[in-house]
Amino acid sequence: MITSKPQTATITSFIFFIVITVVVIVINSIVIFGHELVAWYNYAVVVILLPIGLLVFYRIFIRYKILKFGNNQVEINYPVLRRNKIYPLDQIDQWTENKVKTGKNSEYKELLMRFTDGEKISIGHKEHTEYPRLVQYLVQKAPKKKAFVK
Repeated sequence: MITSKPQTATITSFIFFIVITVVVIVINSIVIFGHELVAWYNYAVVVILLPIGLLVFYRIFIRYKILKFGNNQVEINYPVLRRNKIYPLDQIDQWTENKVKTGKNSEYKELLMRFTDGEKISIGHKEHTEYPRLVQYLVQKAPKKKAFVK
């Protein structure tokens, strides 16, 4: 059984970002509600940072997922949402691995999977553990489901 989850360094960096965002929003909110004359940029900081912080919080922490591949099935576990989905390999509609060159000797890889019920997941190789093993498992067990991107 192959288990993949977000790497600790990724989660730590997003926690650091959320903490800084909350501190900046709280400081600007204190200024906004505590003074009669407030500069325009205090409002701008709150209006810009609040949706960004909420989006990051939702995408990284609420949608935190643990993937398990093995026994001819894919299990997607969302611990925060207390939701667990198990798909047999024949319910994979298609999967693909996108590669983008990001520098001279580096590239970003992302595994995209779509299931027959419409569920889609994406896994980045820098963000999740066991990425190469997941791709190798899909190449071995579901080669006909691979979609080729031009």
